[in-house]
Amino acid sequence: MTTPTPITVLLVDDDALIRTGLETILASDPRLRVIAQAEHGLRAVELASRLQPQVILMDIRMPQLDGLAALERIMADNGQARVLMLTTFGEEAYIDRAMAAGASGFLLKSSDPRELINAIRAVAEGAVALSPRIARRVVDRVRSIDDAAAARAIEAVSRLTVREREVLALAGAGHSNAEIAERLVLTEATVKGYMSTVLAKLEARNRVHAAIIAYQAGMVNTG
Repeated sequence: MTTPTPITVLLVDDDALIRTGLETILASDPRLRVIAQAEHGLRAVELASRLQPQVILMDIRMPQLDGLAALERIMADNGQARVLMLTTFGEEAYIDRAMAAGASGFLLKSSDPRELINAIRAVAEGAVALSPRIARRVVDRVRSIDDAAAARAIEAVSRLTVREREVLALAGAGHSNAEIAERLVLTEATVKGYMSTVLAKLEARNRVHAAIIAYQAGMVNTG
């Protein structure tokens, strides 16, 4: 059996001890390979452009250029980049800016190592990855939206076909392309095609933005 090519990861954190710990955790999974580390945002932007890692694991608070500013530069250079933001307790206020910039996910540094590994794999496959606490914040925000925002989301979703809405609902619930393909009895390539069409029709910046629209339109159970 052919061994799958490992997912390449760039680690970005100003704390060398944390970078070492993260690399040790990721090394426990042969499907992941750390190809570089960066101690600040400027270095992260340079390495992301040169190495093109499949996933960038990015801290928020860093010297010279913080993680949010680095995220914005990376996404401006490569809109397909997949950046998973790392934060600590109490920094949830940064979520909106990170998602608006195109982050593929948001994890607390206190997350279980298995949750971190699963999140990186999910993001590499095109899924959204949010720690449960952060997902709760997103859901709470969506629940508090005004009727006009909900109406806009419903109108946007109405442009989709039945199958596209099915794909969007599953993506909004955090499922990867592979999981959506299995549930809908489709190929992954077909799901990717549907997602590209969904993003275009919704005028969504990325999969996270599309997921928020799905929540706003009432397509995802928030119970």
